[in-house]
Amino acid sequence: MNQVRAHLLLALAVTVGSALPFVPTGEIVSGAAAVASHSELNIVLIFLITWICSTIGDTLMLIEARLGAHKLRPWIARRKISGRVDQAQEALTRNWFNAVIIGRLIPGGRTPVILALGLSRFSVRRFMIADVVACALWAGIYSTLGSLGARVANHPVWGLVIAIVFATSVGLLVQKIHSAVVNRRERQVASKS
Repeated sequence: MNQVRAHLLLALAVTVGSALPFVPTGEIVSGAAAVASHSELNIVLIFLITWICSTIGDTLMLIEARLGAHKLRPWIARRKISGRVDQAQEALTRNWFNAVIIGRLIPGGRTPVILALGLSRFSVRRFMIADVVACALWAGIYSTLGSLGARVANHPVWGLVIAIVFATSVGLLVQKIHSAVVNRRERQVASKS
């Protein structure tokens, strides 16, 4: 596959994956970065494509949530995700900027945050300000993990496997750290009451 087609395929995968709920795109980015380390693909271009396309995809998801809010509310109410959307709405009222960034970095956190924003008719422009920062961090983390995975292994396939394992491990670690911080804050609040 030539460079242009590979970059276009990555752009399409990240945009569509970001526009759909619960599609893990971090592993795609890490895999592309791992392959790039062993080919003519450019790691900086992979970062830029990922950053731009994830921002576009997230914005599309926000618009989808806003346009389909009347059908989305009852659907969410009947699903397990309703609790996560409620938590996201609480986090958004405390600090919307941090909620968008943390939601993007925690596996499974992006969708509840964006759905909560869409249901609350949050400004697309304000969302994009935070999302540009969040997607830059996210793209940097996952493309770096892929590049590191490729450097550990001298073969593109093993580099890809290592990159995906790194990406998954870091995602789970971030999720555990976030949960521990939230639990600690809740205990502190409960002890003051």
